[in-house]
Amino acid sequence: MDYLAAERERGITINSAAITFGWEGHRINLIDTPGHVDFTMEVERAVRVLDGAVTVLDGVAGVEAQTETVWKQADKHSIPRIAFVNKLDRTGAAFGRTVKEMWKKLRARPLVLQLPIYAEGGHGIRGVADLVTMETVLWDPTKIDGSAFVREPLVESTDPKLWEEAVRGRTALVEALAEMDDAIVEVFFEEADGEHLAVPAIALKAALRRVTLENKAVPVLCGAAFKNVGVQPVLDAVIDYLPSPLDRPPALATMRDAKTALIPLSEVGKLCALAFKVTHDPRRGPLVYVKVYSGKLPVRATLYNTTTNHKERANKLLQMYAREAEEIPVIQAGNIGVIVGLKDTRTGDTLVLANDTQAIKSNLQLNTIEIPSPAFFAAIEPDAVSEEQAIEEALRNLTREDPSVRVWTDEESGQMLISGMGELHLDIIKDRLINDFKCKATMGKMRISYRETCQAPGVASTVYDKEVLGKKSRAGCSVTLEPTEDPSNQITIQLQEDLADSLPHLTQEDIDQAIQTGYQSGLSRGAVLGFPLAQVHVKIDKLETFGAETTLGAISASVSNSIQEALRHADPCLLEPMMEVHAEVNEHHIGSVVSDLSGTRRGHVIGLYATDDKTAVQDTEVYSPPDSLHQDVDAYKAKQVIKAHVPLSSMLGYSNSLRSLTGGNGQFSMRVIGYGAMSKDRERSVVQEMRG
Repeated sequence: MDYLAAERERGITINSAAITFGWEGHRINLIDTPGHVDFTMEVERAVRVLDGAVTVLDGVAGVEAQTETVWKQADKHSIPRIAFVNKLDRTGAAFGRTVKEMWKKLRARPLVLQLPIYAEGGHGIRGVADLVTMETVLWDPTKIDGSAFVREPLVESTDPKLWEEAVRGRTALVEALAEMDDAIVEVFFEEADGEHLAVPAIALKAALRRVTLENKAVPVLCGAAFKNVGVQPVLDAVIDYLPSPLDRPPALATMRDAKTALIPLSEVGKLCALAFKVTHDPRRGPLVYVKVYSGKLPVRATLYNTTTNHKERANKLLQMYAREAEEIPVIQAGNIGVIVGLKDTRTGDTLVLANDTQAIKSNLQLNTIEIPSPAFFAAIEPDAVSEEQAIEEALRNLTREDPSVRVWTDEESGQMLISGMGELHLDIIKDRLINDFKCKATMGKMRISYRETCQAPGVASTVYDKEVLGKKSRAGCSVTLEPTEDPSNQITIQLQEDLADSLPHLTQEDIDQAIQTGYQSGLSRGAVLGFPLAQVHVKIDKLETFGAETTLGAISASVSNSIQEALRHADPCLLEPMMEVHAEVNEHHIGSVVSDLSGTRRGHVIGLYATDDKTAVQDTEVYSPPDSLHQDVDAYKAKQVIKAHVPLSSMLGYSNSLRSLTGGNGQFSMRVIGYGAMSKDRERSVVQEMRG
């Protein structure tokens, strides 16, 4: 599924891909999402349309920083999950430690369903012990595709040590389920006579499904995907424990005339679909990936986009198999498919049938997909004037594919700027422009996307007074700006009267929307370097109206102008993106790495913890197999993880520096945690650098 040239070259997933396949009489729609922090947007829009998820964990690295970020995204949408601990064939893999990290770092309740069975001498994994059915599942090492495996009952005489560990695991599994599910308690006493091993596998599977769907626990399986060991049981677990679309709560939508803010789609009945991804195919044109939540989507149907208020025709419907596609006549509710022929639809848009007058009239819309703010940007210049049009067209396609990519022109320099989530993200954009779209362009030096805020209160009153197309347009506004600790911006409207009474030609709803538009516009450009504002509280104290001369545009403009004027008197300053960094190094390198992070890179070291933290089973309340199954090696146990908060600007090129400091043995991961203040000296240096 990693079919892009850049993905194969780097060995990572960059672009989420979809594939549909059958397993044990069921239809599975699978979306493979990236794990790199720079491609968070790909994960966000995939998670938005999922019914369930398989979280693949690295058995060597354990739960990484980006895993925590993706886990929180799944938590936000209440996605039921199972976990697969991978790479147990590698030196340094530790199944038990990874399970404990799920409890401590992800705040999840892992339920271990399998134990790894290692080959003689501890060289590689050859199978798993199934704690639900009390069987061993062993793969044929001569079949590299993993297609041949044998299930046999687990008996004490064959492997007494494995039997003892499996009994402990089965006991822990039954007791953990009993804490969360009343039905399994009845089975335990009435059918199994209080014997853990006598609880039927079918009853355990039913209980596991219930607690998984309720997000009370996460079943954990294990294996080595590179050698295809443990893959079939994962697919079985998807069928057994993860929800079908019918098991999920109905999607919620907004309607203009609804009595409540959100209504379930089960009350709508007709077609309602969400566009969650757009890709550009050089032969077919734009491909719009949709999840159909209700009704069905037939081929050649005329659709209405309630987000953009445009009609478009679905010329073809495709079922995707990664890069390959098959034409289909209809997309049923609960399924994912691709529409060919939509020219204006973007990520997050809601689609209904053009003849569904009720949905169109009430402006039916599904909750849209959140788009993260970019952290890096760079200038892009065409190699020749003749290349400008091709580059602009390519960038239009790229921004439609990936909404976290933004393109704008700097007013002072006239340069075209492109922003993304990180160094790798911008590097991929450059590769695609040159290789996929055949553009001839040069990308400039990487820069950080800062934010601006105020350090003191600021008050301003302005009057917008202009003549537009021969018609007078006037409105006044008074605002107060204050700094706030909240990472997002806040607005408080404290007007003394209902403006609709004095402006009969406008509705209160339209006036409120105009204030919001002016608020967003005023915060979009700061007073220092023109970056968006953050951590600001705006109070709209007064709106001055002038009868028929007060238009919605005048209200928006007066609010925006007042915010900009107040900002100039509020001691504006820059904020820089802050990263949570986890650097994994050997013990004898801790001093040099900590010194580098806290000194040269202006970071704040939060703590230090060992990768082989052996917290007792009783403390973590999760079963873990003994060290004989861990395959831990001394060199790996000596690893320590340094946790620090560091400005993003200081992390540019850190991978090379860490390799140099640790002799190539160190590795790190990081994620954005917000924006922090910078010193005056640092701010002066940034301003001078940005302004040249």
